[in-house]
Amino acid sequence: MFIVFGWNHTKVTEYGAVQEEECTHCHNKDIWQLKKIARYFTLFFIPVFPHDSEKIYHCPICNNGLKLETEDFENYKAIAQVNTDCLEKKISEDERLIRLKAIHNNKQERKASEKMKHSEESNNWTDIAAQQSTHELQLIVDQKQADYNPAFIIAAKKELEKRKTNI
Repeated sequence: MFIVFGWNHTKVTEYGAVQEEECTHCHNKDIWQLKKIARYFTLFFIPVFPHDSEKIYHCPICNNGLKLETEDFENYKAIAQVNTDCLEKKISEDERLIRLKAIHNNKQERKASEKMKHSEESNNWTDIAAQQSTHELQLIVDQKQADYNPAFIIAAKKELEKRKTNI
């Protein structure tokens, strides 16, 4: 008995038009497309499960584009779905605009929430750096940066600068 297996069977899923962009590669202005490229492990030439995928937002003329993280991909996917529904006459243009506004508002709220979270984390690192002696901060910045969180290193440098200006 033998088993035939393989990988890199590719499946491309097109999600459709998202929004108009100017391509930095070909300098054309067109409506960019969204797609997902999944590579599958195969058993007897039948795709069984994906082992890798790329989410791409690209220019339809030259195919130059961006690889997206999951959150950005989901936002663009929602926009593409709304645009597709409008093109297929499932929703009106007014409904499309309302849904797009809701998607953009949701994205802005998430960004504001994330910014607030980063600001709180930054304040925590600043407080921790302020509790350290100047000698400890200087040692950390000069010799032990790899052992610490990059946000703490930034806070330590700012704290050292603050202390130097106060002298």
